[in-house]
Amino acid sequence: MYPALGHAADGDVISRLKFKQISTLDGLPTDEVQKIYQDKEGFLWFATRYGFCKYDGYQITVYKSSLNTPGLLTSNNIYCFADDNDGFLWIGTQEGLNTLNKKTGEIRQYTAPAIPNNAVSCLLVTRENEVWIGTDSGLCRYVAEKDSFVMYDGKSTDGIFPAASIKSLFEDSDGDLWVGTWSSGLFRYSRKEDKFYAYPKINERNSAHVIYQDSNRKMWVGGWDCGLFLLNHPKDMANVFYTHYSHRIGDDASLSDNIVYDIVEDVHTHTLWIGTRVGLSIMKQENPGTFINYKSLHSAYHIPCDEINSLLRDRFNNIWLGSIGGGVLMIDTKQSPFTFYSLNLAEDDVPTTAVRALFADADKDLWLGTGSYGLARKDYETGVLSFFSHIPEFSDIPSVPTVNYIIQRKNGEVWFATYDGGILIYEKGEKVKVLTESDTPYLYSDCVSALCEDSKGNCWVGCRGGMGISLADGGHYRFGTLSFAGGGLADWYHVKDIVEDADGSFWIATANYGIIHIMGDVQHPETLKYSNYSYNNGQLATNSVLCLHVDKSGRLWAGTEGGGLYLYDYKENVFTEKNQEYQLSADMIGSIEEDRQGCLWMGTNMGLVQLFVPMDEDLATVRVYTTADGLQDNFFISQSSCSREGELFFGGNKGYNSFFPASLEKDNEAVPYLITDIKSSTVLLRYWNRRSENGFLLSCLRLHGS
Repeated sequence: MYPALGHAADGDVISRLKFKQISTLDGLPTDEVQKIYQDKEGFLWFATRYGFCKYDGYQITVYKSSLNTPGLLTSNNIYCFADDNDGFLWIGTQEGLNTLNKKTGEIRQYTAPAIPNNAVSCLLVTRENEVWIGTDSGLCRYVAEKDSFVMYDGKSTDGIFPAASIKSLFEDSDGDLWVGTWSSGLFRYSRKEDKFYAYPKINERNSAHVIYQDSNRKMWVGGWDCGLFLLNHPKDMANVFYTHYSHRIGDDASLSDNIVYDIVEDVHTHTLWIGTRVGLSIMKQENPGTFINYKSLHSAYHIPCDEINSLLRDRFNNIWLGSIGGGVLMIDTKQSPFTFYSLNLAEDDVPTTAVRALFADADKDLWLGTGSYGLARKDYETGVLSFFSHIPEFSDIPSVPTVNYIIQRKNGEVWFATYDGGILIYEKGEKVKVLTESDTPYLYSDCVSALCEDSKGNCWVGCRGGMGISLADGGHYRFGTLSFAGGGLADWYHVKDIVEDADGSFWIATANYGIIHIMGDVQHPETLKYSNYSYNNGQLATNSVLCLHVDKSGRLWAGTEGGGLYLYDYKENVFTEKNQEYQLSADMIGSIEEDRQGCLWMGTNMGLVQLFVPMDEDLATVRVYTTADGLQDNFFISQSSCSREGELFFGGNKGYNSFFPASLEKDNEAVPYLITDIKSSTVLLRYWNRRSENGFLLSCLRLHGS
């Protein structure tokens, strides 16, 4: 068994990247993406060779000139973006400059001679809300008061700054403006001095195609067919010099290509990412000059495309890649707090990755039900996973069927409830015992699905068909037909879970009779009373209940199949549905664990749910974790969970996850929301107009997290 990528070291993370892809199949007008930009509201904008797109995390909206919208843009070949503080998105194209009013949707166009050249290669809005435009014939700045542009050339800069082809604009941490050109070199405008500086020739082409400053204030420049450059002493013009990194033929650890399109820093792995003509190069800051190169072909590090034109780190520190031919790629390199383990039992000819049961015993060893292939144990000290056939105590057991449930008795015995194999009893140093229907009077069938040792040392055994008890005094009790208070009978029921509450009564989750409540003393069967909570009598909205949990406050929770989560109302004597109140989308709750902080953790069909419900339920908080957070899958198997010294385990079809809930608390940050559209009857209102607020009924309100 091995941990998957989610918890590898930084070096392993960057060597095993798996990218999510957005392409024409998802709504892009073309897979040629030249720039990715995030605006102040958090929306992503994609510049393509056939229009530009707005992406809200759910859907893509395309803007382009077409038969339906002729002349909408000066050109559909989009190069760059920038957004100002006044709600305008600036769009640079092959044939002019455009602005989009993000509130109204209105698009305005600017072309030469208002700007130096119609080819707008780069845009920048500074912290002072200045809009700078780089074109193929020079640099200009927008003057909002006059709705005009100020040109910067040799005359206005004392001959320092030429009318060059501008390729890159960057504002550094001091507020200085850096300007990179196609073949006229690198320049810096000092705001304090109101002066332009020209840097020494940076390479044979004098190309400064892209400029970037990392978190350590290091300045990086990528050249066109010249490689990557680090500026040493970048503000000391008398002592500035360059450190050069380039592609070397035959050296797989050198830069992937000398044509550098873009640069960004990944703050999680402390690495510098370089987009090139041949792929993605990643350099560790502590090991400069050595690169991990992702390519589409002939590389141990795979990326589904080669030309990486654009790199962006968004406000949540995800990295986005714009490519020529591969659309948009995204990766989150943050090390997940969830460790993902995948079964590796190939040597034992066990072709499964499913974990159907989990239990941590008193020795801290972890027992796993391995799909329909039996059982394995992971040693706490060594981490070694052993299939049951390699455990000496199981030497007389030729096969183990599916394990449904595992408990450890107070006497140290570990009991395994199996499908069609009865109960297996493990005791260290002793041969495993087998209890079956034929020799065990309290077993209703060999399909055992639930186990529970109560506070008096009795062991309750739930089966397909009924339930029995192995009494602490050596006797037994077998439940017959149950006659419920208020009417109704249960003569055949499939038990899924059994819990004891603080009052010493028992709650039984079943697959076909909802929940059964048993009160009384099993030593004196005549005192036993039975109540039923099911769809049939209206006290539960479903008959299929998968799990039960009594929390530290004494509240009884029920996880169901198809009905979601329920909480028992002691006053009203009814189970209340909680999915709507807590905004839970999962309708299958298969397992419930409670951490040391009092939070409930639920394995569901739509991820792992963290729920904190104080005594004042109005203050309840919920968070859902998915595969995006490093989970094995969004579907978790019923009853496949356990805890060990503050660590929780949840199993599914692809393995299992373990984590310490305390490590997640700092990540619970509120996500801002924006209204992107409002639907009234059949009318979709994309842009909110206060004059139209009254007079219609909202039938649909869509909220998209930014």
